[in-house]
Amino acid sequence: MDSTLKLILTAAVAIALQPLSSAAFSLKGTVWEEESNRACKVDPKLLYAIALVESKNYDGPLVKPNPYALNIDNKAYHPSTKAKAADQLNKALTKTKTIAVGAMQVSMRWNGHRVSNAADLLDLNTNVRVGTQIFCEFIKEGKGDLALALGRYHTPNPDLEQVARDYGVNVLRVWRRLIVLEQEG
Repeated sequence: MDSTLKLILTAAVAIALQPLSSAAFSLKGTVWEEESNRACKVDPKLLYAIALVESKNYDGPLVKPNPYALNIDNKAYHPSTKAKAADQLNKALTKTKTIAVGAMQVSMRWNGHRVSNAADLLDLNTNVRVGTQIFCEFIKEGKGDLALALGRYHTPNPDLEQVARDYGVNVLRVWRRLIVLEQEG
């Protein structure tokens, strides 16, 4: 089973297993909605889909973006606390810039200049704000090609267009499932 299908099925199972008294899937009033409205008016579920693909963390039957996720030299880490993530991040920064941080996996190499301190990206609000800014820039450059704009968020190298496009298609699948989950609520 490919990872996209596993992610979608896990999210569907997680929603189905919630108690009947819980609210349906909704991003109303969340940082995802706030930042989507502030930036390029993108659907908050699309931002959430990017974060799920970038930093998914399984917690029993639930899958959710991990605000403390780190990718250091292409190896994923999921520290359990912000303090542990900050410590690991600061140690890694002494050795490499090939680090992606937080729920939206903001690249220190390409976008570290957007914050004064790398550990600021471990704050969900800051991370989603910066990730949304980056994505909105790719949308403006994308000339209407949403799959490619999504792909450029992950793989900005123009020589790797097919890799970028495949990533974008993956995020679009997750986004569509989130739309269905919200409608089924």
